[in-house]
Amino acid sequence: MADGASIRTLLLPHEAPLANLLLLTGRADFHEKWAGAIQELHEAGFAIAAFDWRGQGGSTRLTQSGAGHIDSFDTWLSDLDRLSGWALGALSGDRWLALGHSMGGHLLTRWLVDPARRALPLRRALSGAVLSSPFYGLAGPVAMRAAAMRLAPIQVARGLGDHFAWGQRPYGALQQRPERQFLLTGSRAHFEDEGLWASHRPELATGGVSWGWIKAFADSEAILEAQPIEEVELPLLMLLADRERLVDNKSALRIAARLPHVRHRLFAGAAHELLREADEVRREAISSVVHFAREVTA
Repeated sequence: MADGASIRTLLLPHEAPLANLLLLTGRADFHEKWAGAIQELHEAGFAIAAFDWRGQGGSTRLTQSGAGHIDSFDTWLSDLDRLSGWALGALSGDRWLALGHSMGGHLLTRWLVDPARRALPLRRALSGAVLSSPFYGLAGPVAMRAAAMRLAPIQVARGLGDHFAWGQRPYGALQQRPERQFLLTGSRAHFEDEGLWASHRPELATGGVSWGWIKAFADSEAILEAQPIEEVELPLLMLLADRERLVDNKSALRIAARLPHVRHRLFAGAAHELLREADEVRREAISSVVHFAREVTA
């Protein structure tokens, strides 16, 4: 990046691609955790470009503690501006989709609705985009969420922005507890895979969020809500999990109601990580992405 930060990229060409896919993963994700989904998307016909977001995975870290931290989501969007150009130059072919999961879905939405970014080469090249369990709001008790959002700016102002927020800790037993699997996936194997990678390569793991991350999300969501969402002409597919307990589906449906060319699908029995779910749900989700790609690139 222009400021000297290093971003770890992944490029997986395809001999006869259905489409090129820019994959934007979620908070604390890394390539190895997504290896199975990436393989299945490639086998379904996609050439893939992906990267670890700044501050997590194999990219430049922003804290010594291992907290998930960012000063502003605009920093990630600036990275995406440059990385979208890298992806466009790295893969041949003119059929392009983008897929954003969770936090990646939030950032992709902001990137798509921003009028100032409509002239970017990959933005113009996109035939459509997929939003998988997009993160527009936190699930959980309303009072606790509201208290955290109110306290985060105060903690940042006190110089504690890069410190762990309430209840957040470095990656470890807290992230590997069985209750967390319920939030993420019905697949025990996929859930345990993250922990296996973290044990072999602990530098890839990211812990809980910082106060700065919470403030940055709240600021970004306010910016998104103020954008001209209704003007987005790009076809969109929104995939939601009916057993969602991590992000807020009501917020997703509220954003969807403002998008003029979006269809959304709710997956029965599914948790947050649809592309890392148990076999039936995962295959159905990937099939939905393939069908959508064929439709919008025809």
